[in-house]
Amino acid sequence: MSPAHVLEPTYDAIRRRLVTGDWQPGFRLEAARLASLLGVSITPVRDSLNRLTGERLVDAWPNEGFRVPRLEGRELRELIGWHHDLVRLARRNVSHERVAVIQRGHDGIAERTSLLFAALSGDATDIEATWAMGNAAARLGPYRKNEAAILTDVDEELDSIEAAVLGGNDERVGSAIEEYHLRRQSVSDELVRAAREH
Repeated sequence: MSPAHVLEPTYDAIRRRLVTGDWQPGFRLEAARLASLLGVSITPVRDSLNRLTGERLVDAWPNEGFRVPRLEGRELRELIGWHHDLVRLARRNVSHERVAVIQRGHDGIAERTSLLFAALSGDATDIEATWAMGNAAARLGPYRKNEAAILTDVDEELDSIEAAVLGGNDERVGSAIEEYHLRRQSVSDELVRAAREH
């Protein structure tokens, strides 16, 4: 096992690339290539990939190594629905007196969306729901990356959710979150195709 001071940054770097959708579904994650890219030995990369496999963010294939999971349309619809359930659960446990802090400096639509939904539940007391939501966000990364190719006004939609959050309008936030998820569920087959083509 790699020492924590090497393993954690390696794990974080690979996970962040999954969240931002840098690799398309089915992409082979070669440990040696990742080690070279990240400037570390192969051991922390393998340890990180095994950890990510346990979190269902990476698939391990016998005799083929590691790959970015490849979902079908039905599986993506279910994952989007699960993410919606987790956001609602986390929102129930958020102190409504606090205004969410939405981080800046995102790397594309997938990371922006992940950061926005993390802010929606940023001070939730349910650690498990918050972790599960982050996990779902990472699994959605390769599909979120291509939303603008399928859906119109994606940035404006996120701006609207962000404005409702910052304005403290819980009713508008709830309906915007539901609309967001239903809209993506309705085009999940197209999102799957777009992710595989890029």
